[in-house]
Amino acid sequence: MNTSHQQLISLQEASNMTPYSADYLGLLIRKGRLEGFKEKGKWYTTREAVERYMRKVAEASYAHQENLNVEVPAEKIKMASVNFRWALILAGVIFVGAVLFGANSYVKSKQDSACAKYKVRKDESGNITIEVGKDEYVRNISVIQGE
Repeated sequence: MNTSHQQLISLQEASNMTPYSADYLGLLIRKGRLEGFKEKGKWYTTREAVERYMRKVAEASYAHQENLNVEVPAEKIKMASVNFRWALILAGVIFVGAVLFGANSYVKSKQDSACAKYKVRKDESGNITIEVGKDEYVRNISVIQGE
């Protein structure tokens, strides 16, 4: 870098020209992205080098933005909104069906467990025997005989 000492600015002055800190500008110089040099433990650059770097960064940012700007036809946007609407309707129907099926299963399971499974047998002498499942426990049995 062939410059006279009158054109040199410190990184602190350069950081006032940019949105970057003096430390970051020093890193850019060490990586070779910004022109500058170190003299007596301090980094220096020129105003022109900082302006060139800022212009290069702005152009790269603008080029990146140009790549992001994509024209989408109105028909595709409309079709996507229709498809999204039908997807929401389908999700709603599935959700309602799951809720109804779950509620029905829950009610049926409560009805089945309200009464223990049992078998009633009557032998030749008229004795009534009630058999319950192996894992069932029975308390307070009431037997009502009908005609």
